[in-house]
Amino acid sequence: MFFSVLTRPSGRKGVLGLWLLLSLAAAPAGADSTPLSLNEALAYTLERHPELAQFPYRRRAAEARELQAGLVPNPELAVEVENIGGSGRFSGTDSAETSLVLSQLIELGGKRDRRQQVARYRSDLVDSEYRQVRWQVLAESVRRFLGVAEAQENIQLAELSLELARESRETIRHRVQVGTTNNASLQRSAIAVTRAELAVTSARQKLASARVELAAQWGETQPDFERVHAELYELVALPEFNRVRRHLENSPQLSQYITERRLREAELQLARARGRQDLRVGLGVKQVRETDDHAFTLSLSMPIGVSDRNQGEIRAQRAEYEQLALEEKAARVHLMARLQRLYQELAVFRSTALRLRNEALPSARAALESIRRGYEEGLYTYLELVDARQERLAVERDALQAAVNFHQTLVTLEQLTGTGLTGQWKLTPDSIDGASEPYEPQTRFLKEQAGES
Repeated sequence: MFFSVLTRPSGRKGVLGLWLLLSLAAAPAGADSTPLSLNEALAYTLERHPELAQFPYRRRAAEARELQAGLVPNPELAVEVENIGGSGRFSGTDSAETSLVLSQLIELGGKRDRRQQVARYRSDLVDSEYRQVRWQVLAESVRRFLGVAEAQENIQLAELSLELARESRETIRHRVQVGTTNNASLQRSAIAVTRAELAVTSARQKLASARVELAAQWGETQPDFERVHAELYELVALPEFNRVRRHLENSPQLSQYITERRLREAELQLARARGRQDLRVGLGVKQVRETDDHAFTLSLSMPIGVSDRNQGEIRAQRAEYEQLALEEKAARVHLMARLQRLYQELAVFRSTALRLRNEALPSARAALESIRRGYEEGLYTYLELVDARQERLAVERDALQAAVNFHQTLVTLEQLTGTGLTGQWKLTPDSIDGASEPYEPQTRFLKEQAGES
């Protein structure tokens, strides 16, 4: 199963979520306490999370630098006055000759193209960073969403514990009345009820905290939803590990290395191009004082390349380029080891949850019911009844924890590979409802905010 993807009737757009082994009932969240859908939580996060909101501005800045990199040097206009302020007949300004020169610097070695290439790759790097941060932020939203779902289940378990404690107390009270047990057991059962009531209060407080943490993902301090709806025990079989491993190439982290490698290579080429000397061409008009005529002047100038003034930068860029290759190799090894560990943990969590739910829990329920009936007949002691009740609750809690661990680990695995395990749900621009480019959710929200202000 997976999280269902719908939108609220209010018209706010959603986003196809991280593919998860969960099933959500999608419905509007609001004052009527209708459960919040994962799609809504991800949509609000995508639009309003502060860390994502900065990327449209960073993208604009990168585009501006790309424009700047393509500009050619402006021509220069110079006025030269000769034969002025000298001695003899050159004293004063009577013998002054004026030249008007228009010069242009011509960049050689493809400097302009190299600058543009570097600027383009830096823009691509912003896009790559955005995709990586988006996965991190949305994955965190899913984790917090699961935290709310887990807190809801824990409330139900706490209420079940309270119900069982009260049933035991009534059973013991009946036995005390008929004289088959003592008051000490009744007092102990009353303590168990009190502790169960406190556990319910604590579970409700944890749910409130989990709701606040989830709403904080889209900048809200007061959640406008009461519940989320998730089928935590819907666990599907995992695909083959080789299939999961192939998805590692889609990892946002490894994809960013590809962009960085292209950028480092472009910066190295730019450093080499800057080692080439530029040519300055000048064309002017000169006034000849003696004949009162005018003549054109032509000038060419180029620095003498006695030594490469950029050789240090070239060596530095080459070293950084080679260093990046080693960093990528180390990251790939680390990601592969982590991928294997996560996959093994997923298999264990899934097996644990299924066996506890399908095998241990029915037995624990049957054992509790049998001991409860037997206790009423005097066949079992109070301690045996308490142990049976605690065992059933422990199995319930362990099954819940295993299921939650499965989904939490799956989120991490999907964030690591940058895709869903089946490839059915992906967080790409095309999968965002109403988005035609990566930054549209943030841009749309920022425009709405600007219009409101």
